[in-house]
Amino acid sequence: MIGLSRVFAAGTAPLLAIALVACSGGGNAHSGEFVIGGECAMPAGPLAVAISRRANSPGDLPVPVSQIVQRFITRIPAGVTGPTLSLINVDGRSRVYQHGNFFSDSGNDEGLQDDQQKFLAGFTSTAAAMRAAEPEVDVLGALEEAGNAAGAGRPAAGTVVLVDSGLSTTGALDFSQPGMLDAPADDLISSLRRTKALPHLSGLTVALVGVGEVARPQQKLGTRQPGLAELWTQIAKASGAACVTSVEVTRSDDPVDGQVKPVKLVPVPSPVVVHPHGIVLLDAGEVRFEEGQAAFRDRKAARTALEPIAAPLKNQPSHHLRLIGTTARWGSRDYQLDLARRRAETVKQELVGLGANPNQIETRGLGSYFAQYVPDNGPGGVLLPGPAQQNRTVRIESCDPTCPPDPAAPPA
Repeated sequence: MIGLSRVFAAGTAPLLAIALVACSGGGNAHSGEFVIGGECAMPAGPLAVAISRRANSPGDLPVPVSQIVQRFITRIPAGVTGPTLSLINVDGRSRVYQHGNFFSDSGNDEGLQDDQQKFLAGFTSTAAAMRAAEPEVDVLGALEEAGNAAGAGRPAAGTVVLVDSGLSTTGALDFSQPGMLDAPADDLISSLRRTKALPHLSGLTVALVGVGEVARPQQKLGTRQPGLAELWTQIAKASGAACVTSVEVTRSDDPVDGQVKPVKLVPVPSPVVVHPHGIVLLDAGEVRFEEGQAAFRDRKAARTALEPIAAPLKNQPSHHLRLIGTTARWGSRDYQLDLARRRAETVKQELVGLGANPNQIETRGLGSYFAQYVPDNGPGGVLLPGPAQQNRTVRIESCDPTCPPDPAAPPA
């Protein structure tokens, strides 16, 4: 029989399909370790699984989660009370939803396996019934709660599994705010460290499952998904995790069914935005520069995004453009002006490569000294990641038949 955990002791899984799989999957044949995502050995301590059952989140449970929970259970021998398994409800105020310990007093392997299967099915059934209790989602808060449950900072620290898109919409990291989704990881982590908002994950193994996978009506992230997964990996490492792995999965875009609390949609802006004063190339998505440099992160993607801008130049030889680079207010004025000018030059070279005449394009760098500048320095000159990212652009102005002369200095 199963003891100590009536919560996860039995049940069916009407919503989250799960099946027992071979225990050797993901393991190390020589050491007997279970390796998550091919990178992190699963320690013997507690396991905390933080799962989103909220709006804009897929309703299915990725297979790697069932494998991790199964391995956690199956390595506990009969007659031994296992470490705590906690289920965390990821929402605007994440908390432990249920927890329990596996124990079987069966005297034979068949009975032990039957108890294991019932416990696993009970966990899945409990997760299936769970729904977000609070509006919005605070992923940092979920990691903090899971870290506590998994024994962060203790000698027998265990494992945290986060099953969420990573699109936090409240708390210290709110991606619904303009610029936040595309802000550099270093800027965001520095801000979290400065405000003491990093979760406590000291000594834990952390598995991030399906980061960037969303459900209707949340817009898909496209080229931003790998960057978001890397951001959460870096956050976990900065929070003291001993090993972090990001497990890629493909999830259905069918949302969690039933009654769910509201969660804001995170805007996924196009890298090319048309404004009344011209076209703005955001340092985002396909048209993204290496941090602090003038080189595109993905030149092929940037080139594809720039093709519609190059076409009129090829078709109308008299058409002229001015490319104006802008930056966040960080570093010296000369540094900002130089970086902004070089980024504008990078865009020009791609347009020329796409068939434009170089004589049709002028470039200029204004740094953070431009009319549409969004204040991006907080108290003490601290850089604010969201506003700073809004200021990193290359602005395209049409100036037919010729561009007017530059003023002597950029506007202050």
